[in-house]
Amino acid sequence: MKRLPDKKILGSVLMILILSCAPAGKISVTNVDNTGSLQAGSFIYALPLTVVDIKVIAEEVTVIPGPYYKFADKYLGINNAPEKSERIWHIREMQLFSHIEADPDYIYTVQGVNGSDANTSIAKLFSDSLILNAKDFSHRQITDYRFPPRMDEIAFTDLSIKRNFEAEKDINISLVMPDSDDEKRSPGKSSLKEKTVEQKAEEAANFLIKLKKRRFKLVAGQYDSMPQGEAMADALQELARLEETYLSLFIGKKIVTPYQRNYHFTPVAGKDTDRIVIFRFSANEGFVDAREASGVPVVIDLHDNNKTKALEQYGLPVKPAANLLHYRVADQVSVKLIAGEQVWSEASFPVFQYGAIVPMNLER
Repeated sequence: MKRLPDKKILGSVLMILILSCAPAGKISVTNVDNTGSLQAGSFIYALPLTVVDIKVIAEEVTVIPGPYYKFADKYLGINNAPEKSERIWHIREMQLFSHIEADPDYIYTVQGVNGSDANTSIAKLFSDSLILNAKDFSHRQITDYRFPPRMDEIAFTDLSIKRNFEAEKDINISLVMPDSDDEKRSPGKSSLKEKTVEQKAEEAANFLIKLKKRRFKLVAGQYDSMPQGEAMADALQELARLEETYLSLFIGKKIVTPYQRNYHFTPVAGKDTDRIVIFRFSANEGFVDAREASGVPVVIDLHDNNKTKALEQYGLPVKPAANLLHYRVADQVSVKLIAGEQVWSEASFPVFQYGAIVPMNLER
């Protein structure tokens, strides 16, 4: 069954044909590839080209184990504390956009019309972006990048609230016999002994438990004297900061660094469907080139809805004819962005390459 053209598209085409009003004389439209030089009084236009823009926001999570990770389960009941440093990448968001540019294969010169505003139909095509002026030939894009923090600047500095050493008494053997009348004994000598890692971990765990108790009592109002207003908020915030600091000694630190990448894909004319790998993404390496073997492929999938199929019968003539101006009507295309088996984004927007090039007679 033959598909009927979209009513809105045909309505726009008929409106342009009704508004056609050509000035006296011959109007010549020529592709620049077939023109030796530009003549005085001519102006340039191009057919639009749709570019699909892909915005990807990812994050790199860096995990640094705490110095007391071995004792997280023993003293705090925390299982599976990180034991080694690692970096893990995640995709957080992917979005689809589009913009139009000039198609380098369809740039024309027009002679016989004094500027694009001299003809009502041409001006209408420009205003609807069915053809592009020379000022629209380039597209501006700006991307800001964030750089990760230096890993060598990250350290655990607050390991305990107590000294790193403990006093130890030497055990002296008395040379005086038990039945001797000499009651003098040599006093024991004290020395400093460095605490073991487990002793420090136990002290840190005990202090962490005390912090939790104090915060609970503060919230429950169990103290005789309670801070009020901002003082209460500041006290709770400081307790939470200390708790997080000491907890990181056991469960480590996690640093999240966001990244943004922009990709651009230009659909090829004449394809009903198009499916191509834009890039790859690895949990260990992050963004990977599409030609590499590692990582999950991120694929863009396009499907032409063929709403402008009926306009192809009004295509360009075999031989160039006077007073004919060429323009392009976009077709509606369904687009999907897929990573592995997951669809991250879907969109439906006009793509000019999938549409039809139609001549418009500038004669009345």
